[in-house]
Amino acid sequence: MAENEIKMNKKNVNAATGEAGIPEGAFPDLENGPLIEAMNALKKEENKETQTALIEKVLTAKFFAPVDIIDGDGNPVQGTGKIQIPENSKFNFKLIQNSKGEQFFPVFTDIEEFQKWNKQPKINTIIVIFPQIAQLAMQKSEELSGFVINPMTQNIIFSQDAIKHLLDAMNTVVERHKAEPKPVQLMFGKPANVPEAVYGAFRKKLKKYPEVSEAYFCMLKRDEHEFYLFTLEIDAENERCKKIGDELCESAKMFLTKFPIMAAPVKSPFGEGAKKVGEPFYTKE
Repeated sequence: MAENEIKMNKKNVNAATGEAGIPEGAFPDLENGPLIEAMNALKKEENKETQTALIEKVLTAKFFAPVDIIDGDGNPVQGTGKIQIPENSKFNFKLIQNSKGEQFFPVFTDIEEFQKWNKQPKINTIIVIFPQIAQLAMQKSEELSGFVINPMTQNIIFSQDAIKHLLDAMNTVVERHKAEPKPVQLMFGKPANVPEAVYGAFRKKLKKYPEVSEAYFCMLKRDEHEFYLFTLEIDAENERCKKIGDELCESAKMFLTKFPIMAAPVKSPFGEGAKKVGEPFYTKE
């Protein structure tokens, strides 16, 4: 058995000793039932379907990893059950070796699997996820041949090549997600502190456009930006609609100065939202 030293962020650590007589609840249930089923299915019949199912579970699973914990002064951190991790602690991850002399980082789906392997009176564990396992394995690629899940039972091995392929796949998904346009968030509400005389001026302006049968006025918040919004029930071609909307917004600037002003047809995503705020302030006679 060999050891490997690496620093980890304390907030990601949940540690407990593996000795007999530990307090109840010291080791949380990592809820790896679906992963164990996937591993058993792969052992029973290895094919593309069982391989894919296993990989999906591994990428989102949590595991127990055996470690020695050394504080900033070089002293071992010991305790029973859950223990407090001092600042600047280091973790000497336990490695296992096969008959060919290859070394692997062992991880366990549950505490029962860990205890099948643990033959020493005290070995701490921390909870790790796949990106942390991959980081350790890739940093020590010259020493490690990969990692192994539940070496005493299913003994599922991920080689360095397999780890690299999984990381590439994860990065591809992340980059694709970044490239996808985020949906625009629209919120509508009633405008505050708009005098009735201002609405009267808007009505007077709208009477000049026989194409407009109704008009609504509200506040629009699009992501982090706020606007005054006119929505018009209008019977005209697109160019005429745009011209009327632009003229209405321009004339409204003398009354509305706090936010930019927009206009849109009722038959639009903006219009549908505005109608839910309240009744039209203008109706054609």
